[in-house]
Amino acid sequence: MAHNLGVDVGGTFTDVIVFDEDTHELTIDKVLSTPSNPSEGVINGIGEAVDKAGMTVSDLNLLFHGTTVVTNMLLEETGARVGLITSEGHEDILHLARAWTPGPLYGWMDMEKPAPLADLVDTRSVGGRIDSPEGSEQEPIDEDEVRAAVRELADSGVESLTVALLNSYLNPTHERQVRDVIRDECPELPVSISAEIVPEYGEYERALTTVINDYARPQVINYLDDLDASLEDAGSTAKMNVVRSDGGLMSSGAAKHRPVELALSGPSGGVVGAATIAEKKGVPDVLTLDMGGTSTDVSLVEDGKPGTTRQTKVGYREFKSRAVDVNTVGAGGGSIARVQLSGSLQVGPESAGADPGPACYGQGGDEPTVTDANVVLGRIPSNVQLGGQMDLDRDAARDVIQTVADERGSTVEEAAQAILDIVNENMYSALRVVSVERGYDPRDFGLVAFGGAGPMHANALADVMDAYPLIVPPGPGVMSAFGFLTSDVQNEFSETYLKTDQDVEGEAVYDAYQGLNDEATDWLASEGVAEENHAFEYYADCRYYRQDVQMSIPIDASNLRTEDGIAAIKDDFEARHEQRFGFSLDAPLEIANLRVIGKGTMQGVTLEASELGDEDASDARVGTQDVFFDDASHDTPIYDRERMRPGNVIDGPTIVTDDDSTVVVQPDHTATVDRYANLEITRSDSK
Repeated sequence: MAHNLGVDVGGTFTDVIVFDEDTHELTIDKVLSTPSNPSEGVINGIGEAVDKAGMTVSDLNLLFHGTTVVTNMLLEETGARVGLITSEGHEDILHLARAWTPGPLYGWMDMEKPAPLADLVDTRSVGGRIDSPEGSEQEPIDEDEVRAAVRELADSGVESLTVALLNSYLNPTHERQVRDVIRDECPELPVSISAEIVPEYGEYERALTTVINDYARPQVINYLDDLDASLEDAGSTAKMNVVRSDGGLMSSGAAKHRPVELALSGPSGGVVGAATIAEKKGVPDVLTLDMGGTSTDVSLVEDGKPGTTRQTKVGYREFKSRAVDVNTVGAGGGSIARVQLSGSLQVGPESAGADPGPACYGQGGDEPTVTDANVVLGRIPSNVQLGGQMDLDRDAARDVIQTVADERGSTVEEAAQAILDIVNENMYSALRVVSVERGYDPRDFGLVAFGGAGPMHANALADVMDAYPLIVPPGPGVMSAFGFLTSDVQNEFSETYLKTDQDVEGEAVYDAYQGLNDEATDWLASEGVAEENHAFEYYADCRYYRQDVQMSIPIDASNLRTEDGIAAIKDDFEARHEQRFGFSLDAPLEIANLRVIGKGTMQGVTLEASELGDEDASDARVGTQDVFFDDASHDTPIYDRERMRPGNVIDGPTIVTDDDSTVVVQPDHTATVDRYANLEITRSDSK
């Protein structure tokens, strides 16, 4: 029997899902993450999951892994010491950066700008110059000068090297020469050149992105090497694929070369999985809500495709790397509630995390959290165990929420409800950013909720936004890991173009795409993807001439060879510009960058529809419990999701429990189990 496994390392839990290719059964498991050594939690989770599935590690065929190693490294600034080699006169490029200040007016007064990831003392400049826009050599590289600079940096103790020279996106010859010298002088040092990491104009972004790549490389190489070795020791022969920020996959070897592509590895999987499930059931336009223990990630899926962005932001730093367009807020099950001096209540962004976790975990947590509030209100019933194994300490939850109630002069239930109201408002604000603020009406979208805490809060959010149907997939607590199984091997290849619609014909643009297509084909072959599984997507970064706001426009490459090819691009751009910004301009269109996404289709999981059965769900009912809704206690039925079958219908208020998550169905709502075992929640009056 062949099995495929997805594993996602989160801030609180490491989630694992196993798919049996023969029976199409899914087995899920959750273990506490091990922040000090993430690979330990991965190995623990894989071991538990395969045991639960009645198999061994040696039975695994494919392994898909999403990791927060790069994210945490950037947030905590614990990466490698990077040496930077740049063009003469541009040594301060990382300090100059971009003109930006945080917050409201005068926010810059409190701003503490973090130090660049490559220190000025570890920066060396070299001569040689490529001109623009032709990309011809004006001044050659002096290899002796480069060699001396490399020796100085190596002797000073740098752990990796970045080469970012002026205009290298037009002609990478000089950067390649410098890389050859580095490999000759210091073959043990990881080195990246900006012309390969970001072959586009924008000196600062190109340098910063490449420095981040090398900042992460030594630790990522060690992490993946250790993980590969541990899996091999456990008897695994499965090919490991690492999940990229854009929801695609790449081999462990490719990830070691381009770790900057892993910055949003985990959140991307949930969006990809949610898009797959929603499109399968005929709802291609959805908002996604992924609420975990520490934060909530939201995104928008249109026509079955997750939105993507070329600007990835982690903490203070914003760099060029393709990623699923996710908006993150500090709102999770572990978010801590505090009463401010003014008497107002604040929830998050601080989190109790996995250690000690919320008070109800019984591991020493002594601060009130969102999860504790849900326990107090009965939203997490008494029969629920954490991960199906750990009993919750309900008395501890009530005690910590009581401290909030005492400070506010309210009942403990009122305090708990206030905590939920605030965290829901925080998530609603995040959902507005990816919808309303980008020209979309949430009422035109469904909502897919997942994460360990998402299904408890999603009904309240769907009600506010009128975003129906609300879809809660099976195994919502491990949706990111499930999403990994639905991903394809993929990578992006780009080049700067900078031509207007008045200066270029569609045939010329088509020819330019062919070179990128060849690069993508070669890369897919290097990843072991058979030619018959190759697929390609084409995009153009467009803007109005002499403007800086770009939008990525999908391109029908074959249409470029017709008379209307360029006109179609402009029409699409202007329609999107009008939707997002509310206006269009009478100005030429400029194509700034061309992009090709090379995809290698994978079959990590198969979704099969079941026949709909009886609406009666009484066989899944396991009891009742007092649950607070709308400031009143309701005698609420509790259902076991594992016992529910396609076709079952239940009316709210009700609670549906599972090993990895709890679904709250509010009063005046109805939940139906669809053909794919999703819970579909709608208002009762809409049935």
